[in-house]
Amino acid sequence: MSDETPRAKLLGKGQKLLVERGGRLSDLTLRKLAEHLGTSHRMLIHHFGSRDGFLAALLSELRQQEQAALRAVSAEGTYEDALRLLEGIYLDPAQGPRISAFFYVLGLAVQDPESYREFLDSLEDWTTLFTTLGERDGLPHEAARARAQALVWTARGLVITGITTGKRREALDELRSVIRHLGY
Repeated sequence: MSDETPRAKLLGKGQKLLVERGGRLSDLTLRKLAEHLGTSHRMLIHHFGSRDGFLAALLSELRQQEQAALRAVSAEGTYEDALRLLEGIYLDPAQGPRISAFFYVLGLAVQDPESYREFLDSLEDWTTLFTTLGERDGLPHEAARARAQALVWTARGLVITGITTGKRREALDELRSVIRHLGY
């Protein structure tokens, strides 16, 4: 997508707004969101269908950036590289706004999967990465995938725990324990 399209410009402004508001865009009405983005609510509807459609598109855009890093690790990296990337993306406090928005959109997707299909389909990226790395290290596909699923969804659960309790350090320690016990 060209950075010059109106849709891309709105998504760029949305990324900045997400950081400014600490990941909290869910409290904005469509009109207030449009006001913050310097556009009209009709333009948001035209490009995204709704406020939640905008949030889903914003998270999909951010996930595309994440996926570029995943592809690089998949091509040449190791488990250790992938685990560092996982920690950096999910547990770094600087990523808090993006992570909060991620889980908000995930909650919306649980309620209306078809409206968030693109976002939901993107959730396989981490599992695919760790499955690929497991197979590269000699694990059969089923074992590599099972271990990858356990790691990825445990990490996401621990991120929620860290966010909701304020105990990010403890969540990171727990994740490292899980990683050790899964044999990574």
